[in-house]
Amino acid sequence: MSTPQKLAKIVKVRGISAIWIIPIVTVIVGLWIIYSHFANKGVEVTLLAKDASSIIAGKTVIKNRSVDVGIVDEVTLSNDFQQVVIKGHIYKDMVPLLTNDSLFWVVKPEIGHEGVTGLNTILSGVYIELASGDDKREFHNRPFTISDNPPLSEPGIQGLRLNLESDQNGVIPRGAAVMFRGYRVGIVEKSDFDVASRKMKYQLFIRKPYDILVTQNVRFWKEGGINLAFSQRGANLEIPSLDVLLAGGISFDIPEGSKFGEPAKQNTVYKLYENRRAIQDSQYTDYTEFLLMFSDSISGLVEGASVEYRGIRIGTVSKVPFYTPEILKDHSMLNQNIPVLIRIEPGRLSELVTEKIDIAAMIIDEQKNGFGAALKTANLLTGALNIDLDFYPELKNSYNPKTHIEYGYETIPTVPTGLAQIQAKVLQLLDNFNKLPLNKTVTDFNKSLQASEKLMNSLNTILATKEMQNLPKDLQQAIQTLNQTMKGLQPGSDMNNQMKESLQKVQQMMDQLTPLLGTLNDKSNALIFSAPAKRDPEPKASSRGVK
Repeated sequence: MSTPQKLAKIVKVRGISAIWIIPIVTVIVGLWIIYSHFANKGVEVTLLAKDASSIIAGKTVIKNRSVDVGIVDEVTLSNDFQQVVIKGHIYKDMVPLLTNDSLFWVVKPEIGHEGVTGLNTILSGVYIELASGDDKREFHNRPFTISDNPPLSEPGIQGLRLNLESDQNGVIPRGAAVMFRGYRVGIVEKSDFDVASRKMKYQLFIRKPYDILVTQNVRFWKEGGINLAFSQRGANLEIPSLDVLLAGGISFDIPEGSKFGEPAKQNTVYKLYENRRAIQDSQYTDYTEFLLMFSDSISGLVEGASVEYRGIRIGTVSKVPFYTPEILKDHSMLNQNIPVLIRIEPGRLSELVTEKIDIAAMIIDEQKNGFGAALKTANLLTGALNIDLDFYPELKNSYNPKTHIEYGYETIPTVPTGLAQIQAKVLQLLDNFNKLPLNKTVTDFNKSLQASEKLMNSLNTILATKEMQNLPKDLQQAIQTLNQTMKGLQPGSDMNNQMKESLQKVQQMMDQLTPLLGTLNDKSNALIFSAPAKRDPEPKASSRGVK
């Protein structure tokens, strides 16, 4: 008996096939990558540059302190084709580095006065450096300009920025040191020439805490080079450090005798002086000008030379020579005198005298007592001169109160220099010697010798007579002594020859001293340094016209 057969029941299972797992996972991963890309992309940034040398899209990174903070996405030209537009983005976690005053520059190998920089880019390639600023305001996405050079001081560093102006020759380069008493406290950030004002303009940065050293009364001056100065105190040699010697620098300090003043403010403008001596003279703004007329040569007298009263400095030479239209019109004066303008600065006596003294009025009043000026040698090696004020007896007799003002200036009478006076006396002595009738003197001397020879012969004849034998012995001895003396003076004798040689040597000495004194009159230090070579005389053109 057969068993009954059962039919199988087919149940359909609804589900996703395993083959779809891989595409689904791929889509999910792709979506996650896209989300992560845009979520972590950060902030886009646009940079403007003159050229795109060595900058490659997708490879050139943006760094901050050697850490990657972004990357360059695209490099194109601007619409006007005048500059390069570099588009990139800053990573999301690095966005706080991007501020309104951030700085960008390209780091590449360079050789400068500070040494070789950017050597690591030889293998890794150039990159763009980002320096974050200190602007805490809300960031506004705007194009940034890539600087040609890295900033010498980052924006985040606190300090004081100042501006200097200079009309002197020479340029202090960007990156030079700013020093206070030899210690480096800042740096020269910018060095530009202003065509409109024809002045060099510098921007300095003094970092904290040294910014408190800068006050309203500080003075800035150039450093650099070897400074060798000669003065009454002797020689002074100053050699700066090697980096300052090669690249130059700027120093600042308070002039001696000045107060500190109020602290300086940001972007205050100062004048840049040529050297430290110039800043010391700059504080004497209260002065009275006097006009001096010198009949001597002023070779060796320069602007800035000291005006002294018995070794105490009371002023400065202002202009050498000093000409105005009124002075140039006076041809008679130009043929005799050379005008020099000086400043009498009473502030120089403030350290010696506590009370305020009107020294200019005293100079005018004391002229009736012979007060005047003369040129004085300040240094024999260089031939430098200064002006010495003192009382001179010869000026007392020539004082005229009506002539103390000339060409609109108070005047101080002058006397010849000490060397000029000596030269004048020696020249006068030579003139007196030249006026002496030496030839006639020698002729008369020979005639006297001939007469003495005749007298000696007569004495010999007298001594041989019998009458002479009868004279007293004292008289005989006196006549014999006279006879011996006359023999010593006769021509051919030693005494006669010595006298002739002495007269000839005196004449030769006078002939040799005349050109020497003429040279000293042209150049007072000719005994130490060679005198200037005189040019050969040139024939003057005839007053008649050439046909």
